[in-house]
Amino acid sequence: AAGRARGGAAGGAGGASWMLVTDERFVDPSLFEIVDCKIGVDDTQHFSFKEEDPPPWYKPDAPKYDRPTGKRKMNSATGEMEDVIEPGYVGKAKGWQQVIWERGLWVDGMQNRIEEDDEDGRDQRLSAYHVLSDCWDFAHETTALQEAFRARGHILLMCVRGHPELAGVGIENSWGKSAIHFRANNDCNPNHLYTNVLASLGRKNLPLITIFRFARRTREYGRTFAQLASSASEQTFALIEKTRKVFKCHRSSR
Repeated sequence: AAGRARGGAAGGAGGASWMLVTDERFVDPSLFEIVDCKIGVDDTQHFSFKEEDPPPWYKPDAPKYDRPTGKRKMNSATGEMEDVIEPGYVGKAKGWQQVIWERGLWVDGMQNRIEEDDEDGRDQRLSAYHVLSDCWDFAHETTALQEAFRARGHILLMCVRGHPELAGVGIENSWGKSAIHFRANNDCNPNHLYTNVLASLGRKNLPLITIFRFARRTREYGRTFAQLASSASEQTFALIEKTRKVFKCHRSSR
């Protein structure tokens, strides 16, 4: 399956392919200057070389399949001489140079990645990392973890980045209490591993009232980060803990 974009890209699961279509809702065409796109409208771009594909544009004489070069070298692991093989391109990943070139986004002098504060003052239009990051399929590519959840019919919602206490409704503390119980009651018998794990996560060790209390801590940390985000103060661990305790003290006094 392939998604849709214009001047950018949209991929299927895991970003396996790319299709160019004339629909501007998915990406701002002004982001790119399409120079010479090798992909036509409704064509699909695959991220590995197929049997019918020509060689990479930067190595037009590359063989389709692995072939011996007639040279030999010593294998450092075995100490034996072996043939030197020139790898073929069929079945291999295309790489960022080929992908960008096929999309018509290649610019002479392009590098893998150029930071904003580049010492040589190079434009980020020469940065393959930033050019591909603006493509729809790369910008919306899901992680392997998200795909694993989706394949099992679940939805994975990632929490905000920051203090681990912000995760879920107190999941960090719940896992901690579960780990303490597991270590304290672990009989080191591999046959009892599954039973011991279930016991550490059970209602007896983690009743709802305990989970509710852990969830309250999550809300406290959320308010703390919101408070610190609106100020110019540096978010050090000590400051976060101090601010959270102030919030808790004020709530307890009411």
